[in-house]
Amino acid sequence: MAALEVWDDSPVPWWSQLQRRLRDDPGVWSLLERAVGEHPATSGRLTGLRPLRPARYSFSTWLTGTWRPGSTQVLVKVNVTRRERFWMSAASQGAPGSVPHVFASDDALGPVDAGWLVLERLPYTHDPVWGAAAFSSLLAAAARFQVFAATVDTDLVVDENVESIRRFARGGQDLCPEAATLVSHLDRDWAWVEAMAPREVLFGDLHFGNAAFRSPPPNLAALLFDPIPRRQPWPFEPAYLEVVCGGSGLVREMAAIRRVQGRAVCEPDEVDRLSALFCGWLALAFWGMVLDWHADPAQRARLTQYVSAAAHLDRLPHDAADYRAYPREEPASFKPGWAHGRA
Repeated sequence: MAALEVWDDSPVPWWSQLQRRLRDDPGVWSLLERAVGEHPATSGRLTGLRPLRPARYSFSTWLTGTWRPGSTQVLVKVNVTRRERFWMSAASQGAPGSVPHVFASDDALGPVDAGWLVLERLPYTHDPVWGAAAFSSLLAAAARFQVFAATVDTDLVVDENVESIRRFARGGQDLCPEAATLVSHLDRDWAWVEAMAPREVLFGDLHFGNAAFRSPPPNLAALLFDPIPRRQPWPFEPAYLEVVCGGSGLVREMAAIRRVQGRAVCEPDEVDRLSALFCGWLALAFWGMVLDWHADPAQRARLTQYVSAAAHLDRLPHDAADYRAYPREEPASFKPGWAHGRA
């Protein structure tokens, strides 16, 4: 009998964190269920395992079941990156208010060479009627994750810089004429951005598809999953959420959260300029990635407004090096430490 083929050879998009996916095949599902049941970290703990096909398409393979003792509903996510497995497991212990609890994980599952996680299954996903409170909940969870991330010493971070932004922005050049103007200012604008908000480790993929909730309003508290921890200036995170999910004023809101936490933040007019730049850059990025938006005139108009606002900012006739020399001070109350060793 031929050996079971577990991997699907069809290509994945360039932006996918995973370079391959498991086949959607009854034999593969049976193999996974058996391997989860026999693994030392889960044997005797998981009951009622069954396949789960999430509403939002995923390159991972999912099962669901019950964790004992306690009868907690859980998700088994098979085929995760080393980066995701590390950060979800570490944040589950070090920042439990930011991600669901991780009950077990490993870098292989029986004969399947794929990382996996057993996650707490939360009962609620985002409902648009929750309005601004839902955005605030995601920002608060991301801020908690960021504080924890500043204490973690690992190289499992996507280290992004001006070239990353250039690549993102060039992908959406056909959005509007102002796109070329915005990209032409990129090096000078980036130098100013890093002077105002040096790069730090962020959750990295903040949107409602990567969040779940234990309860609906008024006790709304988001927990995040599917992180892509990346090193970017802090406005990247709220601007990303705003552009992808249609929020408003989220960079200002994250600045207020950071002030309460005692973390570095700049003056209100500088925050607004940071917001304009990151929303403009990310509007181009997502126009290039979310092709379904191209058929939606309202989405094109919304993203064009971001790009136009960023392209027409007043710019001083300074060399980029002048911005890099801009003086900054860290608040004395925020003192990152280091923990968890190098992964």
